[in-house]
Amino acid sequence: MPEDLLIRLGERIRRLRKKRGWTQVEMAEKVGIDRSFLADVERGKRNVSVLNLDLMAKGLKVTLSQLFSRL
Repeated sequence: MPEDLLIRLGERIRRLRKKRGWTQVEMAEKVGIDRSFLADVERGKRNVSVLNLDLMAKGLKVTLSQLFSRL
């Protein structure tokens, strides 16, 4: 189901953020997105655009390919 992909992607983003020791506020500021948007992404509640995924991947210092690897 598509929702499962969004949930797994959100979990991946959350793990990478926490691995760097960042709060949602810190990551949102670094990436240039709203904290509540990031929270929705991490919960799998948002169908994120490729442009926003690219911003998040760059902020997390991973490639889009790495972000999606084995989802």
